[in-house]
Amino acid sequence: MTVIRIFDDHAAPEAATGVSRLTGLFQPQPLSYPAVDTVVSHWEVLRGQKLAPARAQIDPRCLGDCLDKLFIAEQVAPGIARFRLCGQQFTNLLGMEPRGMPLSVLFAHEARGNLAAALRQVAQGVRAVLPLRAEKGLGRPGMDGLLALMPLTDHEGNITRILGVMETHGQVGHAPRKFRLTTPLPQGMERQTSAPAPAPERPSAKPLLRVLKGGLSA
Repeated sequence: MTVIRIFDDHAAPEAATGVSRLTGLFQPQPLSYPAVDTVVSHWEVLRGQKLAPARAQIDPRCLGDCLDKLFIAEQVAPGIARFRLCGQQFTNLLGMEPRGMPLSVLFAHEARGNLAAALRQVAQGVRAVLPLRAEKGLGRPGMDGLLALMPLTDHEGNITRILGVMETHGQVGHAPRKFRLTTPLPQGMERQTSAPAPAPERPSAKPLLRVLKGGLSA
């Protein structure tokens, strides 16, 4: 299972001066996203050895503290997904009820291609984690956030649903808020998979049966 994590890991270089820097003082602490961690961990437990868990396996009781940041989306076309269920945070960010709207409504125009690329990867069974930053303006203070997109299967076993969680830091201000990725997606981002193991020799001509498990649709 490949995980696409898009982060800016470049630390600020040491200044080439004769002044020593005091380490540990006045350095901003990295933002934490406990709700994202909780939801991703729950999804991983449900997934087990499968490519993706079923939509019907998602148990809201295990995610009670994260429900306002959660959403379920449906893949309606390659690179396009629409909200089916979502928490109150998304209404606050957009200033309206987002159910039925595409996920791209949360993104600035120039960032929507990056979202579409991530959604195409999720449709192949890849979990994507995207760091976000909101556009600033009058009445719209700075906001940072983290969005995780996790594949889910429908009742036929196909990946058509997405479990999403988005956690932000900062005041919402005037809605709607639009986000960009803080780090661009790499060019030609592709799903990386390990080479399949060679099939074992079969002692008899009996066919191998494979059971596909599904669940109820959203």
